Amino acid sequence: MAKFKPYNINQTMLLPLSIHDFVKDGSLAKLVNKVVEQLDTKKIEDKYSEYGQNSYSPKILLKLLFYGYAMGERSGRKIEYKCQTDTGYMYLSQMYNPNFRTINDFRKNNLEEISGYFVKIVHMCKEFGMIKIGQINIDGTKIKANASNRRTKTKDEYKKWKEKIEKRIEKILEEAEEVDREEDLLYGDKRGDELPEAINTEEKLDKKIEEVMKKMKEEEGKRNLTDPDARFMKSGNGRIDTSYNCQVAVTEEQIIISSEVLNKANDRKALELMVETSEKNLGEEIKEVAADAGYSSYENYEYLESRKKCGYIPDQNMNKGTKKKRDRYHYENFQYDKKKDEYICPEGNKLTRYKMRRQVSQKRKWKQIIYKGKSCMSCASKAICTKQKFRTIARDERTVLLEEMRERLRSEKGRSKYKKRMYTVEPVFGHIKFNLGYKHFLLRTIEKVKGEFRLMCIGANLKKMNNMLALKMI
Repeated sequence: MAKFKPYNINQTMLLPLSIHDFVKDGSLAKLVNKVVEQLDTKKIEDKYSEYGQNSYSPKILLKLLFYGYAMGERSGRKIEYKCQTDTGYMYLSQMYNPNFRTINDFRKNNLEEISGYFVKIVHMCKEFGMIKIGQINIDGTKIKANASNRRTKTKDEYKKWKEKIEKRIEKILEEAEEVDREEDLLYGDKRGDELPEAINTEEKLDKKIEEVMKKMKEEEGKRNLTDPDARFMKSGNGRIDTSYNCQVAVTEEQIIISSEVLNKANDRKALELMVETSEKNLGEEIKEVAADAGYSSYENYEYLESRKKCGYIPDQNMNKGTKKKRDRYHYENFQYDKKKDEYICPEGNKLTRYKMRRQVSQKRKWKQIIYKGKSCMSCASKAICTKQKFRTIARDERTVLLEEMRERLRSEKGRSKYKKRMYTVEPVFGHIKFNLGYKHFLLRTIEKVKGEFRLMCIGANLKKMNNMLALKMI
């Protein structure tokens, strides 16, 4: 009686397997296949010519990209290799083996359409009941650009680099003219297309340099030669690299409903953009917004109030009590009485309304109300409270929004809402950057980087969708 099953690596198959037998039901590859089959790829198909060799169907290449990004494989070469060795990729490619250049070119040439599919997949999640409309949680992370830090130059460094390039071009042209003179002696009249080609190359380079220099004049700071849209940014681990600021808005179920890329490190400008794009992508109004202190500003508080949205965004000083404890006469230790419109100092004396001061920023105008002490001259603590005759406090007319936000966040409901942000949006970035390994971009310039980041988000959403569907089937 034999111990083992028949062992023969050269055994031939009498009947071919069905391609659907390559993967199990409930696998991510099957979900990607079904999702892409429902997407309209006509815009991409219209880019192809009817002449020449037949091309791979756009649906096949989309499936490979979506599945690859969901599994942490985005290199065209690695996806090509997987199509020969991994049954999930074999199933999606229908046993074809597209070249890595075909995969990379497809991604590069169809980023706009791919970005549109991100919204379609969000709608699918909504139809499957995977999204509860209500609170969205916003956060950002820095992802390194495809550019070296040492290729980032200041204006002066850029000027020196330009002069160096121009000298090299001048030398090359002199050498070319010398060769032309020698060839004239040997061959007579030259054809006439060599020098214009060199001049054309010089003009193109000059034009490119002028464009970059013009951008540098318009926007102060350093600019990278490899990717002019990337900027130096400080990441969470304290490193400063040429990076992009990647923003997401996430639902309670960790579905990414909006993704954007900025080349400014500050998150404050992103809040309005993320709320607006989330509502546009979902087709419904967002009622509550939670974000960390990096998004706090009077402008954002005003925006949320004007849109009648409930915000849970702490300011940077909300939980910092060290300075207040150390300095008894710090302005935050002066209590404001809303009914009487006056301040009470730590010694119990009043500061009443004194005058109004107008402030102007690039976007709007606002007022500051100055409150002045009434009993400072007779106060024993005057010397340590103020060097002026009277102690004054400037109160921004928008301070009421800050106080309302703090009061909301200190309530039991507010603490719960803000805490929810920590275990919904932060794990999404943890998955993208650490589980999938997307710590840098492959593409350059902000428009292409936006498309690549949406591919990352599509992959994350598809994986989350597959997990949620699997739980529903249990």
